[in-house]
Amino acid sequence: MGRVEVGESRKRKSISILRAKEVGVLLPLVVLFITLVFLAQNFLTKDNIFSVLRAVSFEGIVAIGMLIVMLTGGLDLSVASNMALTGILASIFMTNGLPTFVSIVLALVGSACVGLMNGFLINKIKLGAIIVTLGMLSVVRGLAYIVTQGMPIVDLPSNFTFLGQGLIGGLVPVPILFFVVISAICHFMLKYTVLGYHFFSVGGNETASRYSGINVERVRYFSYIICSVFAGIGGILLIARLGVAQPSIAVGYELSIIAAVIIGGASLQGGEGSVLGSVIGVLIIGVIRNGLVLMNIGGFYIQFANGMMILAAVIINRLRSLRQ
Repeated sequence: MGRVEVGESRKRKSISILRAKEVGVLLPLVVLFITLVFLAQNFLTKDNIFSVLRAVSFEGIVAIGMLIVMLTGGLDLSVASNMALTGILASIFMTNGLPTFVSIVLALVGSACVGLMNGFLINKIKLGAIIVTLGMLSVVRGLAYIVTQGMPIVDLPSNFTFLGQGLIGGLVPVPILFFVVISAICHFMLKYTVLGYHFFSVGGNETASRYSGINVERVRYFSYIICSVFAGIGGILLIARLGVAQPSIAVGYELSIIAAVIIGGASLQGGEGSVLGSVIGVLIIGVIRNGLVLMNIGGFYIQFANGMMILAAVIINRLRSLRQ
């Protein structure tokens, strides 16, 4: 009977946590979805639903990496620039004769180096995450312009563009598959592995983590490297979707990505958040954008909506911190 009671207790606890967080984020998405079914023509069509899911996949992958950084109490403002540079590096390697797979791996190594540099400046030089990554935002974007001389890279191989434009089974876009697989892996990692526990612990109480034997600096390195690699994957898929690599892609994505993670239940103070919540947050922002487009509301209003969502995310984070 003891084991049964413990099992039931754990089950009730899991259900209560789910209701308190993910379901609370899911309800606005459901209300938004139902509203747009009536207001936006062609919203509830197969093509549009898959279009929304594909559109959010690029930012969604990066949002999972951002979540991991934010769990440790950090922040990475360089992710959008990293998306551009990584995709451009892969494109340069491919157009100069390297195999597609090798080009992607080399580009992701470069992306990881950006995360390593962020971690080094934060851990060893003791600079604030916002200052470091804000500086890296400009440095990395500048490198993207330098290596391309501001010119787009075209004639990308078809096996590369398939990653962004192809369909699995003639129905499911490839980027959605990447998004689902990465989300599932990270959900398992955060929930069931020691590394996942360390991410939460460092963000929840850094001092206690040190006393318990956790290597805080190493955990931070891991978080920024993972975030940068995920940004690189998102950038590669985005450029594969566009079919052309240019240094101006993904400008401003970092703000909407951070907003999505906060809307999904993460805290800027660290130690709180989930993959499922971040996925829902990305979907909320993606559905709002899609609905505005379908209702023929101009680009200026979409920019206004993006700003309002960012402000809403900051307000939500502040209200959560006041309740704790």
